[in-house]
Formats: sequence, structure tokens, C-alpha cells
Amino acid sequence: MRRRRLVFLVLFLLVLAAAVVFVAIQQVPPPVTEKPRPPAPPPRPLQADAEGYYEPGYQFSLSGLQFTRLTLHPETYVTFVRSGTRHEAGCVDPVIRTDRVQLRCDLERVGTVMIDGRFTTRYATTRLDIPVLSAFVTVRNPRGETMYRAQDAFTWHPPK
Repeated sequence: MRRRRLVFLVLFLLVLAAAVVFVAIQQVPPPVTEKPRPPAPPPRPLQADAEGYYEPGYQFSLSGLQFTRLTLHPETYVTFVRSGTRHEAGCVDPVIRTDRVQLRCDLERVGTVMIDGRFTTRYATTRLDIPVLSAFVTVRNPRGETMYRAQDAFTWHPPK
């Protein structure tokens, strides 16, 4: 009788152990797979790199030419208009950085246009109603006399 109880107890323990193993196998979590990370958003373009043109808040005239715009990229030049005809002057060794803009552009019969300023916004904006460049505009005639000097605020416009 005692032996029977012992056999019964051993069988009971074996069944219990099998049940524990079965439950443990059922609760094993699935293998962890690494999920791909979403791609990083592209860096925001800087205003200093934005293609397009900048219009001054004040359009002045010299020798019948009206200053209408400044273009930094892809080429750097200033634009004057006379009777609907555009006159563009390329800029020599432009300095265009996130913290500074320095241009020297020579225009026939007018002289040298110098622009020294800074961006008021670091990143390119889609708002066309806020100034993004504050600069001093100086125009000197071929003899070196200052014909115009003023600080102006420029708004950015996408290329047309």
C-alpha cells in the first residue's frame, strides 16, 4: 500500500511537471524582431540656401533705373528696371552665409551696388509677407561718390 502511494505520488509529480512545462512553452514570448526606424525627416532648408529672389521694402531709382530685386541663388545678381526692361548686374565674390550677406555688384552707368546684411530668419520660410533679410544698400557712382545709402528689409519669393 505504501508502495502504491509512492508510485501514485511520483506519477502525480510527473504529470504536474509535464503540465508546468506545457504552460511554460505556451507563454514563451515570440522572438523580438527589431522594427525599422522611420526615416529621419530631411533637414530644414536654410534661408541662405533658398533659391528665389528678394524684393526690397523700398524701391529707389538712380539714373532712371529702379532697384527691384536681389537674387542670391542659383546665381547672385541685382536687378534694376527701366521702362519694363530688366537690367541685371552680377556680383563679384559674394559672401552668403547663415549669419551674413555681403555683395558687390557693378552695373554699367550706375556704378557699384553694395549690400551688407543678415538674415532675420535662419530657416527658409514659405511666408511671403515677412522680411527675411535686413541689409544696408549702398550705391556708389563710377567716381566713388555715394549716390544712395539706406537700410532696407527684403521679403523672399520663390523662383518664377
